[in-house]
Amino acid sequence: MHLDSDNLAAFRKQITSARSLDAQAWEASRHLVNAAHWPITLQALVNAIDTSTVPDTIKRSLVEALLPGHESTNRIASAESLKHLTGLPTSKALRALCIFFGVRSKPSPKWPLPAVTADTIDMCIQRHHNPFDLLTEQSPASVLDLGAGDLSFAEELATQYEPQLAAQSRPLILHCLDRLDPGSQLGGPLHAHPLRLNRLRSRPGLQFRFYGDQDMFALDPLEQDQRLAERYLIVTCWAPATPTFAYEPTRLSAACLAEELRRTKGESRQVRHGKESALEVQHGGRSLLFPPWKFDIRGPLALLELMATRGALCVLGAVDSQVFWETLSQLIEDPRVRPRDLILSAQNLPEVFGETYHKLSALPIGGSCLLSDLTPLRRAFPSVLRTPAGRTAAYRFRQVTIQRGALFEGRPASSTARRFQGMAEETPPWFLTLVPEPAPTA
Repeated sequence: MHLDSDNLAAFRKQITSARSLDAQAWEASRHLVNAAHWPITLQALVNAIDTSTVPDTIKRSLVEALLPGHESTNRIASAESLKHLTGLPTSKALRALCIFFGVRSKPSPKWPLPAVTADTIDMCIQRHHNPFDLLTEQSPASVLDLGAGDLSFAEELATQYEPQLAAQSRPLILHCLDRLDPGSQLGGPLHAHPLRLNRLRSRPGLQFRFYGDQDMFALDPLEQDQRLAERYLIVTCWAPATPTFAYEPTRLSAACLAEELRRTKGESRQVRHGKESALEVQHGGRSLLFPPWKFDIRGPLALLELMATRGALCVLGAVDSQVFWETLSQLIEDPRVRPRDLILSAQNLPEVFGETYHKLSALPIGGSCLLSDLTPLRRAFPSVLRTPAGRTAAYRFRQVTIQRGALFEGRPASSTARRFQGMAEETPPWFLTLVPEPAPTA
């Protein structure tokens, strides 16, 4: 096959450059071309070549050189062809091609991943009053706590379940993250106390990690370094933040959101507070300071997608009414519960949700129901997160259990949930247990 000399020279130069610029990948590529791993590497390399932007003539020549057949004469010709294409002897040519086309050795996962099916999770949840009892029945006993705050839930969970799992000779894996910078002067009681951190870190049967100053929607670096698992048995979020998750930006315009924040929270501006950035809000005649991201609106769709892709079971505790109804509007199939540019309020909730609103409002403290008994569940959810190629997958929730109240007997809870008990002006919060599963594709 005739190859354009300029194209070939440019390709050789790119191969040499890719090899020399990433010494770590070059060293790791030895693993890719050994006999045990080569069949998998070869398939990945051929696929990568096929979808690349290199000239078609070079693509075809590379694939022919990589798939020479079993005759020894063919293998000799293959080695000569690879050297002609790359300027390198066979082994180095294969390693350099892997680096150039992005084929990498995938390290063995540091953290075990759940293999349990959504059907099994669903049956377990139906058997147990306490969804966290799943930790004693399924492996691994792993929990990711989003927005972990003062780590009060983490400590209650560890106190309750670490001894039970130790009796089974199993560890409790508990990873917590929060957006508050531990060194910040903002956030007050939501910071994790050093004594609590030390108690959690010193538990022998607990594999505990805490990541402060961490945006829950920017987890890729932690996963790539294997500081987080790719997936957990349970993902939790206690008292999802307002206004972050109280408004859904896919149904509310930026102008609508800006006006609502001004109306309900007051005028705000970014300022400096000592050595750190802060959000200054004028509210009720007072000047209040918050972390600079306090009014960043992500919406419940982003939270639901994050939890569904990271956990076999999703638990939302101490959900205030505003976040609850906005979240509910995304869980129901009927698009009429997602009106464009209408801020949900006590006045319009009965009209928007109809009979579902009246049935849920009648739920007593401690009462529960299946959302699917009230209205059809949404069959598929749009993806709103930026994820690595191949990571995004259509999802839905097989089952959604709704309970009314902040605290339930025998369940660990966060300090925010416990504070709801003394808030006479607050309506009782909600507790949601969601079982995610892949959505069928057309």
